[in-house]
Amino acid sequence: MSQPPAMTADVRRTLVRQLIEQDPTLSARKIAGQIGVGKDTVLRDLDAIRQVEAKAAPEPDAKEPEPAPEGDRLVLVLDEPLRQALAVLRATKGLPDTPGANEAAARAAIRAMADTMLDAQRVTAKGSTP
Repeated sequence: MSQPPAMTADVRRTLVRQLIEQDPTLSARKIAGQIGVGKDTVLRDLDAIRQVEAKAAPEPDAKEPEPAPEGDRLVLVLDEPLRQALAVLRATKGLPDTPGANEAAARAAIRAMADTMLDAQRVTAKGSTP
């Protein structure tokens, strides 16, 4: 007896997206059980879905950030690894190597990382409820 062909990543991600839209409280483990894949695969699919949605989302108005209150500053030394990371981030938007573009890239990366971590915490919290 032959097994059915494995579903493509696109089909699987569509199923994951549909299940989440139907019930946003579903854990990765429950989704995995419903579609017959591992929990880690679902977590990777959720990450890929978020990335696609973030790219498709309209860019917020490019406003200059409000000046920080006196004393609220973060200064980073641009060593070579950080300079390379900023170059990658700027390249995704086609930005030049300027202090303003570096600041914008760093701000966007910090916000994206914080959003990702909050989302992961929500998924973990929802998945650990009895």
